[in-house]
Amino acid sequence: MLLNHLKERFIKDITMLFPEIKNLGEDSCEKVLSSISLEEPKNREFGDLTTNAAMVLASKVRKKPADLAILIKDKILYKYEEIKDVSVAGPGFLNIKLKDSFIIEKILDVFEKHDSYGSNDLAKGTKIQIEYVSSNPTGNLHIGHGRWGVMGDILSNIYSLNGFDVCREYYVNDYGTQAKIFSECVKSVYLEKFDMKYPYPEEGYPRDTVSNVADILFEKFADTFIKNKKTLEFDDISFSKNAIGIMVSFISDTLKSIGVEFDVWFFESSLYGEGSFEKTLDFLKKRKLTYEKEEALWFKSTAFGDDKDRVIIRKDGNPTYFASDIMYLMNKKERAFEYLLYILGADHHGYISRLKAIASSIGMDSKKVSIVIGQLVRIVEGREVQKMSRRKGKGFTLDDLVSEVGKDAVRYFFSMNSFDTHLDFDISLAKKKSSQNPVFYVQYAFARVGSIIRKAGESRPGNIDADFISSMDDYDSQAFKDFLLRIDRNDFKNSSERNLAWTILLLPDNVRDACKSDAPYFINQYLYRLASEFHYFYKHNKIISKDKVNIKRLLLALAARLVLKKGLAILGVSAPERM
Repeated sequence: MLLNHLKERFIKDITMLFPEIKNLGEDSCEKVLSSISLEEPKNREFGDLTTNAAMVLASKVRKKPADLAILIKDKILYKYEEIKDVSVAGPGFLNIKLKDSFIIEKILDVFEKHDSYGSNDLAKGTKIQIEYVSSNPTGNLHIGHGRWGVMGDILSNIYSLNGFDVCREYYVNDYGTQAKIFSECVKSVYLEKFDMKYPYPEEGYPRDTVSNVADILFEKFADTFIKNKKTLEFDDISFSKNAIGIMVSFISDTLKSIGVEFDVWFFESSLYGEGSFEKTLDFLKKRKLTYEKEEALWFKSTAFGDDKDRVIIRKDGNPTYFASDIMYLMNKKERAFEYLLYILGADHHGYISRLKAIASSIGMDSKKVSIVIGQLVRIVEGREVQKMSRRKGKGFTLDDLVSEVGKDAVRYFFSMNSFDTHLDFDISLAKKKSSQNPVFYVQYAFARVGSIIRKAGESRPGNIDADFISSMDDYDSQAFKDFLLRIDRNDFKNSSERNLAWTILLLPDNVRDACKSDAPYFINQYLYRLASEFHYFYKHNKIISKDKVNIKRLLLALAARLVLKKGLAILGVSAPERM
């Protein structure tokens, strides 16, 4: 992590040069140091990096920003071997230019690490459970579910690269009212096949989906669930379990079509077996976390930061969804997860305070429970907004979208913007085979390097041997290692070479920052930037002539290819060799 490592080193040297900062107290010291930036300037003409350290520290060490900037430059930055030049600008900004030789050495490190490039040991095996989608098993997934599924899957990839031990989990709501209504709908259609009438719920689910489930039950079990036709005795428990199971398989198949799979499918009903609910109530009552009011049992969630207390058991004696939330979170704690991440839909804002309240009440650090709220998606084609409705059974579904534009476009478009903003998914744009389509633009950069490799194989330039040409993907081969030994450390010939090299080195920083901010779109933005730099580099630089190859430019193209493939894999998007 080029930027993060440099910043960590810089902050450490700042505290050594100005020990008085520590005298401010731990909180104040931390606040001051966190205000110091070391980042890319908006205008690359100012250098590779810029820092506001002098202006942040001026009042703390009682020096003028401009004078302090010179002191930091002379005492710290000029001692860094990788720095070529430092200049003071404006009221005290320090602009930093790194040596080309340093950047080239780091490019060589990309190949040395290859498979592990972009990863780090930030979390060192910390167990985290990421729960996402968790749609009721009562119908086809809508477009929003797809976005949340992609979000969860990519975040799981990102957390894994940062050293977390990730468990991907889907919570199946098979115990509540909606699951019961769905089973009643399926039962009505199923019994029709035996000329038996059973009322279809007025607020029931679409018959198309229900009929598909009933058909499978009929084919697989025939009349097994009907115990007595005359008395209408029926095995509702087994029937419901199988109906929900089939619906879960539909959901699983849809999610697999966009590359979303889970380590665990956790069924809500499992929380209520073997007296678990009673044990949970005993646990809460012994800790005086409940009280009775209006014939219901309440949880004292306001004592732990929630905006209101929550009902656990209704007047009719049935547990609420909140009761399940408590048991599920307790179950996660029992499974020794140190961090919990929930990815929920736009209508779940109230869950933030209640889930953190539950965590605090059972002895978990609420800061280690994160809830990401995702906004909805509109499907747009031309000027027309596609209708989407789950309950009415009419409209654009996730399956429809995948059929229309394919997995790669679905995953890239769903993840390319901040998750807390609404997304207009433009089907027309997603289908375009041009630079206007961002996923095509990034994939085309990767494919272009493939064409360079093929051209090298066909033209057989005299300054690279056949063994290297056949091993351009085998970074551990002796031929590839010999190729790297031939790379000169001299300055780049032009800015397009240097800009591409610099951008290649930023993947690890983006992976870390995406994890810290729960922001997959950092990766999309990075890949688009890298693709832009490569396309410009490709257009303005000759890599292979009739009998000779530019070794350093070929190195940059191969490094870009490696990193593009790595970044696309994080997003779960394919890297095509030809386009």
